Order: sequence, then structure tokens, then C-alpha cells
Amino acid sequence: MKVAIIVPVFCTGGAENMAAQLAVHLDKSKVDVEVISMYPRQGHPFEKKIEEAGIPIHYMDKKGHASLGTMIRLWKCLSRMKPDVVHTHIYATFYAIPWVLTHKAVQVHTIHSCPGNEFSGALDKVLSGMSKMGKMVLVAVSEKNRELARKHYGISQERSCFVNNPVDLDRFRPGETAGHKGVTFINVGRQDNNKNQAMAVRAMQRVLCRVPDARLVLVGSGPCHDELKQMVRQLALENAVALPGECSDPERLLAEADVYLSTSFNEGLPLSMLEAEAAGLPVIATRAGGVGDIVRENGVLIPPGDQEALETQMLRFAEDPQLRRHCAAASVEIVKQFDANACAERYTQIYEQFRPGKQAE
Repeated sequence: MKVAIIVPVFCTGGAENMAAQLAVHLDKSKVDVEVISMYPRQGHPFEKKIEEAGIPIHYMDKKGHASLGTMIRLWKCLSRMKPDVVHTHIYATFYAIPWVLTHKAVQVHTIHSCPGNEFSGALDKVLSGMSKMGKMVLVAVSEKNRELARKHYGISQERSCFVNNPVDLDRFRPGETAGHKGVTFINVGRQDNNKNQAMAVRAMQRVLCRVPDARLVLVGSGPCHDELKQMVRQLALENAVALPGECSDPERLLAEADVYLSTSFNEGLPLSMLEAEAAGLPVIATRAGGVGDIVRENGVLIPPGDQEALETQMLRFAEDPQLRRHCAAASVEIVKQFDANACAERYTQIYEQFRPGKQAE
């Protein structure tokens, strides 16, 4: 069975991380997989991970906004590959639709955010129509989002699936935290308005008044990266807030932290949070999307955008090491169900179930 996995671009982000993990962990005796990136090579660690696994990556060299030339290059690439299944992520799905509609193939699309937030109304109708035609299967990353997707797109239970985001548990060693003073909060991910890391930076002002040796580490890049740096300077937080940029080994930085923060307005099921739990970190997160599925006794949920609630919980966790230890142990237990091999096997089952010609066999 031939599968093409398509992402917009390789950068720090949950969808890109998930696609890389899936490609690497698929059973190659069952699935012949190749990966396509709409943009040119970025030199990102995800690309290296895929290539080291012997999986080809094809780059469509997209530049700027919507591009007919990119769609033509993708068409030619898929025509050479002849995949049975085209597995798309984020907006890459719309570049693949013309080819899927005119060939004997099915499109599997993973919804990484809350249904309704990922695309506009017009584009949502395209996904709904593809699903009802039997040419697309929608996969949510949480049980809650699967039900939301079914209602939002008006599709049957059979055309919607749920698969946990995959975590390579072998990469993380909970309990092996490097010795350091104070309490370190960490966030890993794309730095943009939705992720709202600015709220965490502002919260550090109050936290430092009571916990002067607290630190905040914001790992990643994105459109708000420079703005965050400027905010840190303006608030004179250079000694307390670090923005190291992209990181090829987030497990190292997670091992040096004490509490994971997520301040997003919208989420699906953030893979960076699952990796933090695999590293044995308690979690303070906004109640967004499927986050409630993975933040239970291992942390606390706050309303999105609630600055005061974030500050209160950061102080609570900073000043209570016993609470941190209790939540850390719970994180390790919760994340066990997200093992990458199990997630890859579930996607293989979906590919097999919906691939063209399966019902005729």
C-alpha cells in the first residue's frame, strides 16, 4: 500500500511533528511511505529524522501565497508516486484535492485544530463534500474533536475517525531532571497570536515578585518571535525569560524544566504538551480544544486569555514542590496511551480500511 504524507512546510509545530513521527513509525512492511513538503527544504530536524529513516522527501518549492505552479508540481509528483492514500495536514489538503478527485485514491486529512477554526467556511464545505463523496476521511486528534468534526462537517460516523497524536516515548526520561535552582516554566511550539506566549511573558512579572529565581523558556519560532523578544526587553526580563529559537532536541530542554505552560486560544491535541508529559512535567494549560483529554490530575486548566488565572497557577506550582511531583507522576501515566507505534498502527488500519478497492475485495 502506497501512502503520500503531505505537509505545508517543516518547521516547529504540532502538525509537522506529528507527520514526521508518523512517517518514521509506520510499519514499512505494510506501508510504502513518501513525504511531500509544499515549501523548499528548511534544514529542520524533522527533515533529518525522516531522511535518516530512509524515507524520501519531495519539495514542491512553493513561495508566497496560493500558487498554481505549486499545484502542478504536486500533481506531477503524485502522478509519479501513484499513492493509494494521500494523507494531508493543515492547508496542504487543498493542493492535493484535484489529484485525488481525478485518480483512484482516497485522501486522509488530519484535523489538528478545533473543527471550524482550521479553515474558513467555504473551504470547510470542500472537505464536507469530499467526505460525502467517499474521497476523504477526516481524522481528529481527540475524541471531543471527532464529535465536533462530525457535527461541523455534517458527515457520518463512518467517515470520521480519531487517532491520538504520536509520541516517541523512548526519547524521554522522566525524573532525570538536571539540577538547577528555582522553578523553570517552558513552552515549546510555534510562536504566534493563537499560541499567545505573550501572556506567559507578562505573567512572569508577578511571578518574579514572589519567586525571584523563576525562569521561563519559550522554545520555537514564528511570526511573533521578534515581538516576544522585544517584549522581554521592554519588561526588563532578559535574566528570567529565554527564547532559544528552534531546537533539534526539545527533550533536553524539557528535562531541565519543572512545569509546562500552554496559553493557546485554540488547540487540537498539542503534541508538544504530550512530549512534556512524557518528560514527566506537570501542565498549566488553557481549556482549548482537546487539551482537557490530557490535562487532568497532572495539572490544571484555565480559561483562554485569563492572565490572572495563569499568574495564580504559576505561583501555586512554583511554591509547591509536592504538587509538582504529584502532577509529574500523573503526566507519565496519562501519556502512555499515546505511544507512537500504536498511533502509527491505527493510521495503518485507517489507510487499509478506506484505500480504493478495499470494499471490492
